Amino acid sequence: MIGGYASAGAWGARNGPAFIRRMLDRERAGTFVALLLAELAVLATSAGVLVAVLVVSADEPLWLRALAVGAFGLTTAGALVWVVEAVSRWWWSVRRPGILVLATAPSGAASTAVRRSRGSLATPVTTALVLPAWCVLMAVLTAPSPRVALLFVLLALVAGSRLAPFVLGRAAAGGVYLTPAAIELRWGVRSASVPWESVRGRPDDLAHGLGGAVDPAVRAFPVDVALDVTDRPLPVRVAVPVAYLWLRADELAELIGWYAVQPGLRAHLGTRPSLEWRASAPSAVTMTDRDPFG
Repeated sequence: MIGGYASAGAWGARNGPAFIRRMLDRERAGTFVALLLAELAVLATSAGVLVAVLVVSADEPLWLRALAVGAFGLTTAGALVWVVEAVSRWWWSVRRPGILVLATAPSGAASTAVRRSRGSLATPVTTALVLPAWCVLMAVLTAPSPRVALLFVLLALVAGSRLAPFVLGRAAAGGVYLTPAAIELRWGVRSASVPWESVRGRPDDLAHGLGGAVDPAVRAFPVDVALDVTDRPLPVRVAVPVAYLWLRADELAELIGWYAVQPGLRAHLGTRPSLEWRASAPSAVTMTDRDPFG
């Protein structure tokens, strides 16, 4: 029975977050409501199981009881994180600025940028905090069993390393930076550059990434920040995390496609005229180099 629960839990941990993220990326009110109801149900179930375990395990050894309670407590905390993330994403979907800005790209070049909200770091920070905090709590609860407690102390130290990029200020919300030479990406401690020559047109699905990246694994810090679980493309592609961007994913794809098919317009990137682009502007078919922004 325990093996069955463990297998089900492993399957859910592997596939559940990806499914939820895909639904969140749709940014539809009905999807948000359905996900919130489902996540609240999971949260209530986890909390109920936690209470039941507390009652049933009253006569068990303290360290064993602590392990059982801690496991279901972590599940409850994880469900709560997803509820907060869903509410946050819903809030962002109606508050998104929908504008372009001039910014310095990771390479130092001037760019026309699609910024990413710092809210995108909330869930990674929370996740980085929850696991070491849980390990510390478990170390306290299992103190009567020194070996088990020591194991949790060591795990807390290892898990705590995930906080380093945030504490040291090396993790950045970043965004997508369009320069005359390339599309530059920054998220967490990673940055990448995709030359325009390798972009053939409007990307079909940014979550599947862009091909042709130049060294897509450049890091500004040894400890990585986990990517959005739906933004794990094929090895030959580089991820484009779309959550919390100042433009919707479809608008960003349209913007990239616009410049991909009109090399002459890229010279305007990083200059004020490029900020006049809007998702409702004429398409690349009607734009010309002599009249680049309508």
